[in-house]
Amino acid sequence: MGIQPIDLQTLYAQLEKVGKAQGQQQAAQQLLREEEQARSRKEAEERLRTVGETAAGNEGAGKVHERNGSSPQASGDSSQREKNNEDETGKQEESEKEVLRDPSLGSIIDISG
Repeated sequence: MGIQPIDLQTLYAQLEKVGKAQGQQQAAQQLLREEEQARSRKEAEERLRTVGETAAGNEGAGKVHERNGSSPQASGDSSQREKNNEDETGKQEESEKEVLRDPSLGSIIDISG
């Protein structure tokens, strides 16, 4: 079944409406993209202006030891206990970390640029 001339007349009459509708859809999409860009730009500027808390803020701080006239032997015992605790936590961290190494690492030199 082919296209009849009456169908072509209807089609040509509706082309203007279809074109306007498509133009409006494209304009709406462009507007949404511009709004998204403006929002992301605003968020980026806000992040630059504000000071954020670091994730490792408390990890770098060491313990403060006060000596209030305690005997050297007592402070030596506590320092020995602290060293033992640090050794145990270090061993636990090492056991938790798994290091994977590539056997061909460093043996291939790429000079292609």
